[in-house]
Amino acid sequence: NKKRARVVFALDLDPVEEVIAGAMNGCVGQDIYRQQRKLHEFAEMVIATDQDEEIVSGQILGEAIHLTRSQVNMPANEVTPETFAEACVQHGKKDNFGVEVWDQQRLEKERCGALLAVARGSARPPRLVIMRYQGNTEQHGPPIALVGKGVTFDSGGLSLKPSDAMIDMKCDMAGAATVLGTMTAIARLKLPVNVIGLVGLVENMISGDCFRLGDVLTARNGKTIEVLNTDAEGRLVLADVLDVAVTQGAAKIVDLATLTGACLVALGKQVVGGMTNDAEWYAEVNEAAIDCGEPLWELPMFDEFAEHIRSSVADIKNVGDGRWGGAITAAKFLQEFVGETPWVHLDIAGPSFLDKPAAWIDAGASGCFVRTLVQLLSATK
Repeated sequence: NKKRARVVFALDLDPVEEVIAGAMNGCVGQDIYRQQRKLHEFAEMVIATDQDEEIVSGQILGEAIHLTRSQVNMPANEVTPETFAEACVQHGKKDNFGVEVWDQQRLEKERCGALLAVARGSARPPRLVIMRYQGNTEQHGPPIALVGKGVTFDSGGLSLKPSDAMIDMKCDMAGAATVLGTMTAIARLKLPVNVIGLVGLVENMISGDCFRLGDVLTARNGKTIEVLNTDAEGRLVLADVLDVAVTQGAAKIVDLATLTGACLVALGKQVVGGMTNDAEWYAEVNEAAIDCGEPLWELPMFDEFAEHIRSSVADIKNVGDGRWGGAITAAKFLQEFVGETPWVHLDIAGPSFLDKPAAWIDAGASGCFVRTLVQLLSATK
């Protein structure tokens, strides 16, 4: 698009927020390091509408989506576990929510053995970040937890990815970026709900000390895990973070992760795969996704799939039997760490990062499901 000093929108549409958020992000691309960009933000947007509150909330949503997209679009030499954790701290100060950062020493004290194993091969130390927003001061009950996978770069470890599959692996922290973007939005919108956002941040790299195939890990909740593929690392990170969410007293959990290529095989690149242990909680998430026009499709979680992750060496293994049902067996693995807490797993591997431009947005990070999560939390009583 061309540089434009001023763009005027005359809106008689509902919801105005989505129009504004879309306009703010549709002209921002992934060419953030080019000296001469192809896409240009509007210098000024003028909105002709009588819905003043929607203008403000639309801007907040647009900026939250932009934050998520920019974190994902930046390369892994700039976005590391440490820098992402620091970004959470800075946005917490700016947008008025609490932030607690667990460093390597704290993670070891907390017995986060699965997350720490993934991080061992990297010179970049891991982090776990807990963001707390207390929007309902009259009710101090259990919060809703948003959990994000934050693998800032994924080489595959010893189960090394081929070059073509590794090029875009800066995007493997899109779940964490979505949680951060959502936390900034709900805090600025002052939603009357209590939320904790948790992100596990690691690099999955290779060194003389990286974790190996055949290793047995002990997760924070005590379960033992046989490692049969070091490229199935996201579920290991989430295992410990989900357990932290449970022990923090979460009433309900939604996790988001660029977890499996199998989900793309099943649903394509435009649809998020949803899996759950609680039909009523999933229905709320699904309704929010429908309201926002973000495609979500539920995959079955039959008990039989759990048998595919049983190990003869440890309690469970980190991959299923063979190629089949890979997105579901990954979700069954995660289910081992949520107990009875209502939980929805969103596999965003397809829609979170676009290979080529769409009519409404440039290639690269999409910022998908920020709007859905905000809508979900807006509707939660």
